Amino acid sequence: MRVAEKLDSVELALFERLIDVGKLLERRADRATREHTGIKYSQYEVLIRLRNAGGELRMTELANKLVSTPSALTYQVAQLEKAGLVDRATAPGDERGILARITPAGLELIRTVSQTQNDMIADATIAPLSRTQVEAAHRALGALQLHLRGEQTGGILPEQAPAGSTRP
Repeated sequence: MRVAEKLDSVELALFERLIDVGKLLERRADRATREHTGIKYSQYEVLIRLRNAGGELRMTELANKLVSTPSALTYQVAQLEKAGLVDRATAPGDERGILARITPAGLELIRTVSQTQNDMIADATIAPLSRTQVEAAHRALGALQLHLRGEQTGGILPEQAPAGSTRP
């Protein structure tokens, strides 16, 4: 980590606002998801990541993508498994590796709630901004995500999900 000069008020406010907006968005997403699915947003996010990856991921890779601890992810996947939305299997060629796989019921849940999520996202993040601001925020947050995560994620529409995500 580099030693930075003292932050000015705009730079400090940027950090504080990013944290604040992230919490507010997560709270709103969780409320909308619970109202329409009965599951937490963090569980819905597991389903989205699995769908976007073609239907399955190793648990360690899924934890990294979700910025989650392995134990927290294990709990979330267990809850989804009880609900029939995810199953787990041993990774081929690696008895210690565990795959999380989205089930047809998990895919159907995503399809069912997609308009509700779309409406919540539009209301919370798109409506208050101009198209220019949306595009600038997308670029700026993508740069931060690339810096912090090493990759940019998000923005995969259901019809753009990899073909494997429709497995029976």
